[in-house]
Amino acid sequence: MEFSREKRLKARLAGDRRGDLYPHSLQFYLQPPTENISLAEFENFAIDRLKLLKVVENLGVSYVKGSDEYKSRLEREIRKLKFPFRALVEDDYDARRKDHISHFILRLAYCQSEDLRRWFIQQEMDLFRYRFNELTGDLVEKFLKYVNLSYGAAQVGYPWNNAYVPGKKTSKLMHILHGLPKPAPTDKLSANQKLLTTC
Repeated sequence: MEFSREKRLKARLAGDRRGDLYPHSLQFYLQPPTENISLAEFENFAIDRLKLLKVVENLGVSYVKGSDEYKSRLEREIRKLKFPFRALVEDDYDARRKDHISHFILRLAYCQSEDLRRWFIQQEMDLFRYRFNELTGDLVEKFLKYVNLSYGAAQVGYPWNNAYVPGKKTSKLMHILHGLPKPAPTDKLSANQKLLTTC
């Protein structure tokens, strides 16, 4: 079953609820797509996603990840390739659909060897990290609620390098998202350090 752009637009105007499939531009890609697409669309999605991941890789080598220059260039490329670049924009169903389907196309293509898998996962993580860091506090909460994660907010002014608090879920998430080194296990900490981490 194929849908042309005009049919999708008419269906959306007629009260179609397909927007519920992708309520957020940020995804964990837990469910594979179930719709049929044309071979041309399949090829275009795969090529555009590969271009995007190559840009992520090249920018990660050329610039410091998270710097203003890195962010502006990556946003420009994401926009040019018509992927969702602003979180929770209302009218970007086509971009979210393209993002979802193209992720699974390349996931399938890059499962051939361990090296390909590693490359794919690294680029997708960098892309996810960029998108997540672009979210405002309210949007982070909405996204975490949408994916059923119950993380609390970090304290304002709390330094990221000391964000590890044993027993709190936020510490692991923040270390992953901000690329911080793994915190020392609490059994190897001195008594003073243990006291500071429990406060």
